[in-house]
Amino acid sequence: MKMKKVVAMVSALAMAAGLCTSAAADEAATDSDLSEHVEITIGGINMGSSDTKEGWPNEVVQKLEDKFNVTLSLKTYDNESLNLDLSGGNTTDIVQVNDANIEGVVKGKHAVNLEDYKDIAPNIFSDNMNFRNELMKTYKSNGDDVQYFVTPRVTFDGAEANYGTVLNNGYIVRWDLYKEIGCPEINNDDDYIEALKKMKEIYPETEDGLPVYAMSAYNDSHLHAYFYKGCLAEGYINLEGGIYVQNVTTNELVPDLYDEGVEGDTPFWSGIKFYNKLYREGLLDPDCFITKSEDLKEKYNKGQYLGGSVNWYYGTYNENQRTADPETLKEYVTLPSYLGWGNEKNLGGWFGKYFFVSSHSENVERAVMILDYLQSEEFSRDIDSGVEGRWTTDDSGKPSLTADTVAMKTDGSRLDEWKASGIGEGDLSSMCGLDYYNVASDGGLIDLWYDEDMLDDSMTYAEKDMCSTLGIDIPSDTLKKRVEAGTSIDLGTGINAIQMGLPTTPKNIVRIDSNCEEITMSAIPSLVQAASDEEFEAAKADLIAQLKDAGAEESVEWWSNAWAEAKTTIEGMTK
Repeated sequence: MKMKKVVAMVSALAMAAGLCTSAAADEAATDSDLSEHVEITIGGINMGSSDTKEGWPNEVVQKLEDKFNVTLSLKTYDNESLNLDLSGGNTTDIVQVNDANIEGVVKGKHAVNLEDYKDIAPNIFSDNMNFRNELMKTYKSNGDDVQYFVTPRVTFDGAEANYGTVLNNGYIVRWDLYKEIGCPEINNDDDYIEALKKMKEIYPETEDGLPVYAMSAYNDSHLHAYFYKGCLAEGYINLEGGIYVQNVTTNELVPDLYDEGVEGDTPFWSGIKFYNKLYREGLLDPDCFITKSEDLKEKYNKGQYLGGSVNWYYGTYNENQRTADPETLKEYVTLPSYLGWGNEKNLGGWFGKYFFVSSHSENVERAVMILDYLQSEEFSRDIDSGVEGRWTTDDSGKPSLTADTVAMKTDGSRLDEWKASGIGEGDLSSMCGLDYYNVASDGGLIDLWYDEDMLDDSMTYAEKDMCSTLGIDIPSDTLKKRVEAGTSIDLGTGINAIQMGLPTTPKNIVRIDSNCEEITMSAIPSLVQAASDEEFEAAKADLIAQLKDAGAEESVEWWSNAWAEAKTTIEGMTK
């Protein structure tokens, strides 16, 4: 690798000053030999494929491709296909894995040591990433004490709380129907179910004669549909598989499935009870147990659901309604649950998403440069706010979104243009190095949609009507007011880095946890479809007994001890 000394000097000076290093990255990219056009692929667990994405390559991707003289594509991996590619030595150039894959990747020497490429990776190794990098070296290298992985969405010290304009997680309602029933206050799951019942009474089927339901689970993310719903209701952060959860307020570990001796409802059991109540009220989609994410989006697009827990499944329903009528009230909006999924301080980056450059890549240096670019301020601004031109700076240097960009987001007739811009594209957004709330070197937020002056400008007609009706300024104020009143919490007190400080899970515990997950998934239909409280409790007792026989108590003991040690260590590192 031949890099000029001046590049290393510029990079070092930028890092020493604690500044974002996009300028150094630009110089490193320019100084490297990019004359040969190559193809770079990024593959990931549960990542979408670029072959199925509308508008690919979008503006953000095109800029990256031009900058590094590459063609970029994405590939979907599951554990089976990933292991097949790893064993065959033909993975994608950049790979995203979860914790369960770390040991195999490192032991199999499938990842390059990023520290060997510091001179072309100034963003990965900037001072702002030091804490994250130390976590990766200490806990994600199988004792090698070198850095193979990076995480996305790292929050820097000093980032201020910001809930954005709208909430992404909570109690979702169709605004037109919710307003028609008088906007009843929703403080818990029971209140929500009552509201859903009233909405279905006035809207039992769609305009096309299709049946309407409150909601459905999704079955291509294992237990997620159940424990995540419960996390929002009870105040927990989910660990990757949902078998254990983290109390947001105390940061203590709590067994989620095998809840013997735990006070109150754990997230999984809270979620299961919620779906059981929907079932008994005739509100649950009868296809609940065979529904996958794409099925969910299809039914949301057709208006067949009244509610939900997260906004990333309701497809293009809102945009389609605005296309037909710019002043429509027919939009899904989100009301706060007990836990508001906002203000998360990801000092170590997003847990459960680890990116590495494959040692099998035919273009390792180019892949390193692109991974480094994904970690940069420039790329994060691009994917969150659009490429330059979608936002501009005033005479004082303050950046802001253009009026046309704001209009493009809220105008349903410009949906194709919005997709082509690349703003907020889900998979790319999950690759960003910098979190939304970080301040860029130009003084503006990375995500300009979170700018104080922008929050109310980006609202749709229905969202403005929601604010007028509820007496608030922006939709997210519903959560902000509750957090200030102490009736809801956000993620501000959670320390997500504890999860990264856990040691590699022993094979016997992995086996036990996998068995417990499979046993639980098999038991879900009998729990959700229980016709009475007595039948529900009997089904739960049977599941708990099966989990105990599968070794759940041994797993609980290991996780509790490992968590206590990691919690002590990480809390010491963050002080």
